[in-house]
Amino acid sequence: MGEEVPHNREILEPSIGLGDDVTVNKLQFIERLHAIGVSKYIALPQLVVVGGQSSGKSSVLQAITRLPFPVQETLCTRFATEVSLRRVPGPESLSVKIKRPDGQEPETLNVPEFENSPFGSPEFRTEFANLLATASRQILGSQFESQALSHATLHITAQGPNQINLTVVDLPGLVSATHPSSKDARNLVDRYIDNPRSIVLAVVVPDDPDTQEVLQIIRNIPDKENRVIGVMNKCDRRQEGADHWVLDAIRNERRTSNRVYLSRGWFGLRNRLPSETNTSNEDRDRVEQAFFQEGVWPNLNQPTKLGIANLRQALTKMHNDHITKSIPDFIPEIQGNLRGCQFKLAQLGSPRNTLREQRDCMVALASEFARLSTDAIEGSYHNLPIDMSARVRGNVQKSLEVFKVKMEEDFGGFPQTIPQLLTSQDEHTWRDSILAVPTLSSIHEVIRDNRGREFKGEINPNVPRVLWSSYTDSWTTRAVELINDILEGLVDSIDILVQEATEDEELQDNTMAWLRNELLTKTTEAANEELEKLHDDEKNMWTLVPRHEHLRSTLYDDVINEMATSLAGFAGLSPERAATVPSGQRMNHIKLWLSNNPDVDGVLRTYTHLKAYYEIAMGRFIDNVGLQIVERHLLGKKSPLRMFTPSYVLNMAEEDPEKLSSIAGEHAEKTVQREDLNQEIDTLKAALVEARSHGILHRSATSGTSAGQDLRAEMSGGLA
Repeated sequence: MGEEVPHNREILEPSIGLGDDVTVNKLQFIERLHAIGVSKYIALPQLVVVGGQSSGKSSVLQAITRLPFPVQETLCTRFATEVSLRRVPGPESLSVKIKRPDGQEPETLNVPEFENSPFGSPEFRTEFANLLATASRQILGSQFESQALSHATLHITAQGPNQINLTVVDLPGLVSATHPSSKDARNLVDRYIDNPRSIVLAVVVPDDPDTQEVLQIIRNIPDKENRVIGVMNKCDRRQEGADHWVLDAIRNERRTSNRVYLSRGWFGLRNRLPSETNTSNEDRDRVEQAFFQEGVWPNLNQPTKLGIANLRQALTKMHNDHITKSIPDFIPEIQGNLRGCQFKLAQLGSPRNTLREQRDCMVALASEFARLSTDAIEGSYHNLPIDMSARVRGNVQKSLEVFKVKMEEDFGGFPQTIPQLLTSQDEHTWRDSILAVPTLSSIHEVIRDNRGREFKGEINPNVPRVLWSSYTDSWTTRAVELINDILEGLVDSIDILVQEATEDEELQDNTMAWLRNELLTKTTEAANEELEKLHDDEKNMWTLVPRHEHLRSTLYDDVINEMATSLAGFAGLSPERAATVPSGQRMNHIKLWLSNNPDVDGVLRTYTHLKAYYEIAMGRFIDNVGLQIVERHLLGKKSPLRMFTPSYVLNMAEEDPEKLSSIAGEHAEKTVQREDLNQEIDTLKAALVEARSHGILHRSATSGTSAGQDLRAEMSGGLA
């Protein structure tokens, strides 16, 4: 079972009236979350002070915190100042740190002369001023003399038995649009108030409300009535006759004429005059109290809305109630975000930044790929994806069968029989009738064109090769079609097997591209070279197949028999009668004529020789393509399907680590994404540890495991 955050707020704190220990614990918990950077990922509750640069915002902060912030200098107006007040027993103490926006560890401020003099003493006032000056120089650095703002935060913690429990963030004052820092100041304010869990202390003065930017800002804050508490500062400087809106604001009546109504109300303050700078906090409060007992102020009938004491009490209650309300909401958000980050991190796969990580990742991928590809080649499909592209052996067999059919169709184009060669019994017509057959005519032409030193009636030995080349031109074309068809299928097979071997899309893309563009390219080149060799070998017209001589002799005899049958027909014998009459005399007659016409006999013998050899050579070529090209190269040991093995990866890691990194290395964006996720996970886990250590988060009563066991499980991988 997982951890639970109590949703019954009475479990946390029934009211603000609980003891200080509970309040301090919650405030410290929120501070710790801010300190470890949780606010980068989760909106955390905080109280921010917003106002114009001339609104006396520093004097308001001074009155709330009882710390002597300068009200005339600008030492604290160029960066956010977070002040944490804690009521604890023992002596008063002050600690200061600087928090940078880049997630670095907070910097301790080195102020040797700071001795923690009693709060309110002249010595403390001097020490505090020096502390702020030192902090400004350390925060602003080289920009100290400029008017630039910083996104760093000065964190001041004041502890003592007389403090209230409150944390407040004072932001740089808003300035006119012509000021160089105007845009930066507004952006900084917007960044804080855009946090839906922030509450805003808006400081205004009794001037024209239409000229005060802070009033325009709070009008646009979502749920402004519950998130904003107002301060009307410098009430002693209001102008008679122009103060209706000021009094209306403090009355805070919900009516049309009151344009600044807030459900949390407005509080009037009268702060120190320049001549009262060195007065004590107690004297300041007495002067303010006396001021609000005179003039128009008693007539407002709003005594709880006047003076710093009432504001401090209201702020403390509002702030602490807000934190109590917020915690049960953002703890589940932390838990949910942690689970989401862990899921996203798992989707990224194992990191692949170092050579070792890349090697191990690719070895695992190669091992799985080799297993899948072996099954695919051997035709064992039960452990493969259902995609037909994974069935390598079946797809190759189909391609080979198509290749064989096309080759046989081409063989069908070679004249299986020749038409009737003789047209009469007259021997004088035989030459013309025989050489009128197109196939035989073309053979005769090639013989004539290739005449060399042969004796009369002899044929140049190169003639069959010349003719053979023309008859087998389509073989290479058919083989190239086969190679391309199988290669196209192998590309699909490689892709589907790589995708099955790893879920990492980036690794899939890189590996598939490498296998296709490099290894498969080499395989293609080797296959084409092998085909070229086969084609060259076939030009030699060589065979030791015994059937070739028998087939050639049989085909020649068939031609003579066909001519003898034709002569019988010319003698008036029916085919049936011709079959019963001995044909030896007619065949001898034909052979005698052919011996006297050796050029015609050479044409017939060349034809029967080519026809007999074609049948033998075609079968051999089909087998050679299947064995020497497909099996040896496309599916052989140099095929990507067989080369991509763990041993190949290990060898690559040794001999070509850059190549390995180009394949298995993570894209820079993915590396950054992984780092960001790990940082967020660590931060959110640390937040949950803080939640338990502060008693905010506890184990379910039915979990059955100890908090220590849960912490160990969580730190090792996630929530229970």
